[in-house]
Amino acid sequence: MALPFNFALHAAQAFPDAEIHLLSAVGEDVGPVFAARLDAAGIRHDLVRVVNTPSLGVRLDDKGERSFYDYDPGGLLDWEISESQRQTIETADLVVLTRFHGIAPLLQRLVRVPARGTRVVDFADISGTPMVDVDRVLADRDLADVCIFGISRREYALRDRLHTLSGDHGGPFVITLADEGAVAHWHGETYQHSAFRVAEVVDTSGAGDCFAAHFLSQWCVPKRLDEALGAGCLAASRIIGRRGAS
Repeated sequence: MALPFNFALHAAQAFPDAEIHLLSAVGEDVGPVFAARLDAAGIRHDLVRVVNTPSLGVRLDDKGERSFYDYDPGGLLDWEISESQRQTIETADLVVLTRFHGIAPLLQRLVRVPARGTRVVDFADISGTPMVDVDRVLADRDLADVCIFGISRREYALRDRLHTLSGDHGGPFVITLADEGAVAHWHGETYQHSAFRVAEVVDTSGAGDCFAAHFLSQWCVPKRLDEALGAGCLAASRIIGRRGAS
């Protein structure tokens, strides 16, 4: 499995018997720190060294809701995968890629690397995306077997657009809706799972990665969307009750 960093940490818990790999690019300054954290979690890693490590600012409001700011792709846009990384992707059973606006060109390259296994693209939080830009943001959706999105629960027009686009897609469209839970569209059917009640929301950062890892851990075996949505929602409800993304 080849995953972004926070996905990898959650996947190590969600897939306890799987061999997890992280492929990425990090700066020389923090490379050893990342490697040590991954080693401690039992995650294999192949990290290309670049000048600057990607960074993302996170703010929490008084209700524990996170917002992002000042994303710096660092050296990610200059990262060309090595032969060993290419081989890992080609032989993996499950490949998970994340799309951020700032590194869209990188996703366009990585999603085209041949892979024998299931390919998942997490389009991350696309809340606020203008309707005229939706098709551009989702341009590589047909190269993914599973597409995951995060949006605000009140963005009904965007929800309807994703529902419409799912009709032409071979795999499921999975949409997380914060405290409304999650829905999935597949083969013309809609599946939904409510969010689990949480005594106190402390920190919502990382909830999407946690949901995706646990959703996929159930989806990959029986391919039961209802059970997978429930597993993702339950895991997300647990992480938002404590501080930290993993």
